Parts: sequence; structure tokens; C-alpha cells
Amino acid sequence: MEKLEFYRDEQGNACARGRDHRLATFLQTDLQGSPEVTRDLIEKLKSDEDHADFNGNGHSVSIAPVMVLIESSFDDEAPDRRLPRKELLLHLEQWLAFITTEPVA
Repeated sequence: MEKLEFYRDEQGNACARGRDHRLATFLQTDLQGSPEVTRDLIEKLKSDEDHADFNGNGHSVSIAPVMVLIESSFDDEAPDRRLPRKELLLHLEQWLAFITTEPVA
């Protein structure tokens, strides 16, 4: 699993970076600093449903029983990102913990 670094920019916005650029971009642009949206996607991943979809600001997520596909909604040249459902869940739980922690002043 690729490790992502979470940080806040000068304006206090939640940001992510790491070797997994697609996932980092997805977290920043689609989930942003929203615990509600992040929890919604976590619930979809934890549900017993075999298939589900999530549409964000710049990406769509197709959830299958084992794998997840993250696709750019606007850039046809951007590579899709496939990863295990459990791996995305772990990243989302880490993101949720980060965005719900008060920034250090």
C-alpha cells in the first residue's frame, strides 16, 4: 500500500501527496475537508452491497466486491486507479482522522 502524507496548506485546506497521485488528488478535490462526504464513501465501502458508485467533484468511484476504480471525470488522459476495496477503506479512515483533527495553529 502506498503511503500518503496529509498536511494543510497556507489557507488551512486539507491536502494529500505521495506516489499515488490519483488517490491524493481524489482525496483533495472530491472529499476535501468534508467528514460527511468521507463517511458516506466509507459506509459504501463497508456495506454488504457488491456494487456501488460515488460521484465527486472531479472523479467517479466504481465499487466492486474486491476492487475499486477511481476515474477522472474531466481528464480522459488521466490514468485510472484500481486498488483493493479494503485499501481504499484504510486510506479513507486515515483521511477522516486527519480532517477531523483540529489544525495546529
